[in-house]
Amino acid sequence: MARTKVRPLGHCTRCTRDFWEDADDASRWNTEFVQGHVVGYLCPECQTPEENAEAEVKAAMLDYTHTTPDADGRQKVAPVGGWHTVTALEHPLVREDKSVHLALAVESAELRVAVGPQSDARLHELFDGPCATAVRTALEREQALPGQRSIIYNPMDGLGPDTVLLVEDHALCEDGEDRGELMLCFSPSLSPYLLAAFAPPVAETIRSVLRVA
Repeated sequence: MARTKVRPLGHCTRCTRDFWEDADDASRWNTEFVQGHVVGYLCPECQTPEENAEAEVKAAMLDYTHTTPDADGRQKVAPVGGWHTVTALEHPLVREDKSVHLALAVESAELRVAVGPQSDARLHELFDGPCATAVRTALEREQALPGQRSIIYNPMDGLGPDTVLLVEDHALCEDGEDRGELMLCFSPSLSPYLLAAFAPPVAETIRSVLRVA
């Protein structure tokens, strides 16, 4: 089949064979990076056994499917189950269910944060680094007001390991009584990468709860 409208991504730096993204063996090619920049490719035939083994290990640990360039054009690669980008987005669960104050989930190497106007404007204090900034921005956009509610921690069966929800206490308590608490709900098999989103004391509390559970 003639290729007239597309160009190869590149070529093997050793044998100069063209690298086509849709080729049958495309997944077996190695991409060579130097300080985050793509500098070449290695076809399966030109890889040494050591290079092939190294690529297998990296493919198991790093998510090369969802890379993103930084301001200098370097490709950022997240660990499998982790993220390289934090984004504040709307979420139908937060928007439609007023008992859900915050949803935190990892998808396509992106940490996605959603809050509603019913949320506590102080929730950003639970988080660390870029996640805290994203939560604060989302809360300001939603015009959430500061409150005085306390947080309790609840491992929740059925919740995915890459998702954390902050919900009203009375939505989950057996007696249905609202004690002025919010419940931070997460899976008993929570992804360890999600702990990096939280402020150190919060992350340690989650670890302690998981150890007890």
